[in-house]
Amino acid sequence: MLAEIHGKISSDGSNLSERLEDQLTANVFGTLRYLPFHKGIQPLLSSAVFFSPATQTVFQKGLATQNDEFIGEKVTFWSKRERSEMDVWLELDHLTIGIEVKYHSSLSSDDQLEREALDLLADKKQTPKFLLLLGKEPEVNMMAKRAIEERKLPSGVHFGYMSWQEVFMQLMHMQKDETLNEFERLMLKDLVALLRKKGFERFQGFQHLSYPIVEYGSYFCFHSDEQFFHFDVSRIEKGRYYEFH
Repeated sequence: MLAEIHGKISSDGSNLSERLEDQLTANVFGTLRYLPFHKGIQPLLSSAVFFSPATQTVFQKGLATQNDEFIGEKVTFWSKRERSEMDVWLELDHLTIGIEVKYHSSLSSDDQLEREALDLLADKKQTPKFLLLLGKEPEVNMMAKRAIEERKLPSGVHFGYMSWQEVFMQLMHMQKDETLNEFERLMLKDLVALLRKKGFERFQGFQHLSYPIVEYGSYFCFHSDEQFFHFDVSRIEKGRYYEFH
């Protein structure tokens, strides 16, 4: 809805495949702004990673001291500034945060983050400025590392990053909040389902599969309706072969 309102998606949807990044941005952050701050945006942003413990502390403290619970008017999308267009712009009580969102694409230019950081610095509000890069693992990790190593970002703007995989994990954790009402819980449930559909759920191993059976002629075949037999072999010797029937 927000992506179409802001002209990112045409009214007939003809460019939808080209604007999946904007649609994902609107779906996630547009939904979270309807939730109370401490149940939505705050825990999500708390997953941001910074390259300095001091910066991490300032950021977390700024989130924790936000006064207003509903900050819908303080969250803007595709804010056009002098040098750039920020995907998400948040003007909190004690922080100003710009978020550059990536899905399938990379940065639009070598100086994109630099231009966005300069626009954050130009903002007149006297609060610490933070620029966050949100993208998929491992690409976002490499882009963030490169941005720090190149040292092109102006001082005065704190740079960090988040991954969609970590956002998914945070949303899963946020669902466990016992103070959520049924509407808040439903919104988070839908976001979790969306990000799972996008493939952002990390592989957790085979621990949820009870008694995996490996069959001859296949790589791995797992059957929940099979009986698993435990063979008590008292001694296995090196160099010998064992066959169980």
